[in-house]
Amino acid sequence: MNQMIETRAKVGLAFLIVFLLGVAAGALSWSAYLHRVDPASQAVWTGRFNRERYVRELTEAVRIQPEHVGALNAALDETREEFLTLRRRLQPQFEEVRQRARQRIRSILNAEQQPRFDAFVKRWDEERRAEEAAASQSKASERKP
Repeated sequence: MNQMIETRAKVGLAFLIVFLLGVAAGALSWSAYLHRVDPASQAVWTGRFNRERYVRELTEAVRIQPEHVGALNAALDETREEFLTLRRRLQPQFEEVRQRARQRIRSILNAEQQPRFDAFVKRWDEERRAEEAAASQSKASERKP
């Protein structure tokens, strides 16, 4: 009798595992399907402006005439300069907030964790500066009609 209960438990567990694997496979397949059917709906805002994509999609959606693409690019250039000016002006305030957040994080770390956190922050800042430098250098090459 005890062996029969163990067998039933094993069979029930096997069915549960197969069911859960089926659910996982279905979810993965559905995600892949949605990504393939409509990748734009899966896009996540990264905070970076993709000018080439914006111009292409705007041109298609609004049916901007080729002779107006130059004026569109001029408007985007002016706007970019306004954003850069605003960013330069607000950068010190962002840096203050960033430093306060880091101090709060440091306060919860032990002595062993703090040097690792400092190394992490250093690497993170270097990556951010490199991305910002690359973005500012590539701005001139983004003007593709």
